[in-house]
Amino acid sequence: MKVKLWLRVENNSKFVRGKGKARQEIEQSVLSRFAMEKPDKKGWEYALSIPYSTDEELDRIIYEEIYAEAERMADLRNCFIKADMVSVDDSGRSW
Repeated sequence: MKVKLWLRVENNSKFVRGKGKARQEIEQSVLSRFAMEKPDKKGWEYALSIPYSTDEELDRIIYEEIYAEAERMADLRNCFIKADMVSVDDSGRSW
């Protein structure tokens, strides 16, 4: 399934620095596994291709392999994420 991901990484406080490195790690370790395309190098939008067999598997991949991993990596650098995902083919499906 082709999806569009909007992902924003922010620092937990103004005294913390690391959102750039956290975002880079998320792109390299998590999003690259899903044929990541990034139209704007500095933008927050990504195009991903997620292979799946059932809707349950798709939900598991999105929530556990993408969102949870991205949140964990951001947390290691004292950051947090805001994310939304929508299907390219079926705009009624979003996560």
